[in-house]
Amino acid sequence: MPELPEVEIVKRELKLHIENAVIEHIKLSEKVITGHKENKRTIVKNDLKSFTEQVTDSKILTVVRRGKYLNFSLQKQNQYFNLVSHLGMSGGYFIVDSPDQIAEENYRTHTHVTFKLSTNQYLVYADIRRFGELRIVPKISEFKPFVEMAPEYFEAHSKDAFIQKITDKRFSGMTIKQAIMDARVIPGVGNIYANEALFKSGIRPTRKAGRISKSRLSDLHAEMVKILDEAIVRGGSTISDYRNTSGGSGTMQDRFVIYQKKICPTCGKNVHTKVINTRNTFYCTECQR
Repeated sequence: MPELPEVEIVKRELKLHIENAVIEHIKLSEKVITGHKENKRTIVKNDLKSFTEQVTDSKILTVVRRGKYLNFSLQKQNQYFNLVSHLGMSGGYFIVDSPDQIAEENYRTHTHVTFKLSTNQYLVYADIRRFGELRIVPKISEFKPFVEMAPEYFEAHSKDAFIQKITDKRFSGMTIKQAIMDARVIPGVGNIYANEALFKSGIRPTRKAGRISKSRLSDLHAEMVKILDEAIVRGGSTISDYRNTSGGSGTMQDRFVIYQKKICPTCGKNVHTKVINTRNTFYCTECQR
């Protein structure tokens, strides 16, 4: 699943290429159309007719990221609205001269929403597993995931807000790994970077969040900041599916120290695995307490 660094890379590339472009035409895949006929709301979460009518001929003003979400601010005549997108498990955006130019076959054969732009390029949303989403949001200030989301990791008050949320009864009973993967605690940290940050801070992922001292939580926050920053610099992590808008891969996977490893790099003992909240967790019982 694309996490904050991967979505940030996509956002930065989109800003360079599609801001101020006009969406001239939209093509939807048969999977999307059939899904809606079966009341599944596949990928596009609005009525398809309303979606295409409202978005066609709109101008892309800005593209911003919030947590793992992308928010396209659009204008059509005197109407302003938002197109909010989540990449799900395997979604990706590609900027190409023609949809058949998407290099990765898995994505090229799973294109679902194609936007023809006034720049004579195409913005293509491809999604292998179809867990991603696009939805029109009239007022972003009322979009529940954004309303509930914690401050971004780089904001000055992020650490204090993080520690405060951990002590909240809604989260204190969770395992620390489950808590830091909740956007209401800190946005954008998924399974990969949660594993890495917990190892580097020496905290066992199975520990109850509310039983960890504030000083150790502060250390954990610092490690998350460092890991997310480095992952962005390295273009994100490409383990199987993730690609940037030009089809390129990230290199952060070359820096993993515990995720999907069998031997602890610190003590040399076997790495333990456990499923926490449906996600595979990797940790060392010797080095993480």
